[in-house]
Amino acid sequence: MPSSRRSFALLLALMIGALILAGCAAPSTPAEQPTQAPAAQPTPQEQPAQAPAAEGGKTLVIARVFDIRTLDPERQYELTPPMIMHAVYENLVTFEGTDYTKVVPFLAKSWEISDDGLVYTFTLRDDVKFHSGNPLTAADVKFSFERLRNLKDNPAWLMDVVDKIDVVDDHTVAITLKEPNAAFLAMLVSPNFAIVDSKTVMAHGGTADEDADTKDTATEWLDQNSAGTGPYILKGWTRDVDVTLEKNPNYWREPAKLDKIIIKNVTDSATQRMMVGRGDIDVAQNMDIDAIEDYKNAGGRIVEGNTMDMIYLAMTTSPDISEPLSHKEVRQAVAYAIDYDGIINQLMRGAAIRLPTIIPVGLLGTDPNLGYPHDPDKAKQLLADAGYADGFTVKMVFPTRTFAGGLAAETLAAKIQADLAQVGITLELEPREPVSHLADYRAGKLAMTISPWTPDFLDPHGWAIPFGVPGGSAAKRVHYENKEVGDLAIAAGRETDPEKRAQMYLEFQKKILEDAPFIGLIQPKVLIAIGPDVQGYVFNPVWWVDLYGLSKE
Repeated sequence: MPSSRRSFALLLALMIGALILAGCAAPSTPAEQPTQAPAAQPTPQEQPAQAPAAEGGKTLVIARVFDIRTLDPERQYELTPPMIMHAVYENLVTFEGTDYTKVVPFLAKSWEISDDGLVYTFTLRDDVKFHSGNPLTAADVKFSFERLRNLKDNPAWLMDVVDKIDVVDDHTVAITLKEPNAAFLAMLVSPNFAIVDSKTVMAHGGTADEDADTKDTATEWLDQNSAGTGPYILKGWTRDVDVTLEKNPNYWREPAKLDKIIIKNVTDSATQRMMVGRGDIDVAQNMDIDAIEDYKNAGGRIVEGNTMDMIYLAMTTSPDISEPLSHKEVRQAVAYAIDYDGIINQLMRGAAIRLPTIIPVGLLGTDPNLGYPHDPDKAKQLLADAGYADGFTVKMVFPTRTFAGGLAAETLAAKIQADLAQVGITLELEPREPVSHLADYRAGKLAMTISPWTPDFLDPHGWAIPFGVPGGSAAKRVHYENKEVGDLAIAAGRETDPEKRAQMYLEFQKKILEDAPFIGLIQPKVLIAIGPDVQGYVFNPVWWVDLYGLSKE
């Protein structure tokens, strides 16, 4: 996937294959033929031994734009933390390298699925210890997942499919779903399903009880320390400044190749370009397209990857926030007014594809031909029909950041402002620091904004639920409620037949397009600048990069 020579068509085939495999896997009862990852797939312990860190130690420095609210794995739900979470914490299952068609064992060495598709029984490895030295047990899995649910924070919805969790013995845990869900194994790869050391978290005020949302006090400790099993240990986070990770010397696999990783908050693209050019940093993750081109022309190395990210436009449906935008016809007019090809060809220089809806192309049930065409005359007609023939004024608040692919939010906002002006809509632009922007967006205070969305897991369920279900984490930000759309999203998640699921997600997208609370803009490629001695950098659409795989010559 990260290679520029791999076509997007290959990615499309891989993703569809993943969903077909997830939907078609034949269940069995635990007492009969267990459904497990094939024996031929290597577990992490069977991977080739890796060289230890060089004498004297090596430090790698990454620059990116921070949006970190917390480093509590069961609360974090922003774009920066997954990279950190994946290095510090680990999951029951993972993907096999860059092959996203295969969910393979990680902390679990095998699993079984009951005949009715409801009960997933995982057998844990018996050689894994947390950073504290405590051994991994089934009780830690139960605590982690129940805390995720009961904290009632942004990612809590991921647990909606789970009915109960039972500890069978120290190394066996049974997870019972409320109904069959074809996306469940892929969901478990999400960093929010990381397994935490229950004893350590409880010792610092954590709880998985039903009142965890009011009683849990472990987040402050978890923001500065780690309770995971991963190859790196969190040694500190200074808000809006940096995060420091150090190698776990007692890691259950081969130790990481780097002794320390420092992730710095560098909000300016030009500054990232200067720093990577003179060797102050090893990786620049948020350089804009001009800086990327300049670095490339100077002989710098660029890692390119196809993302499952999306950049989209969100519009409120609440008349209390924007009376004009509360009308569906006005939101449709905005959609028709946008010059999508101009964004891709002029702003992105071709390093993106059109995002037709709020589910990225390449996932089950997507159709690149959906979406609004650029039709200013149609936009003007819709505005007139809605009573706004003379246009209107609305504020767009946007984050001061560079999106994946090197597109500065300010540049995109200015382009949309110019496009809307052509149909009589005056867009007042207000840039905001990313954390402040996200807080107000999540609180449902913004009339219009542009925002990125990075996948929690690689299944359309991960977009349909938050964007389509009333009260979903994205839907509530724009006060969008359409029960028919929400019911369709939920039903599609329950359907195990891939062909039926595909049709249901297609219908879902058509309905949400009609309401137009969200308009897909682009699905960017990611372009990352790396220093000359960085080795093993491979882009991942969920956690950006596996820090365990990085080294320096």
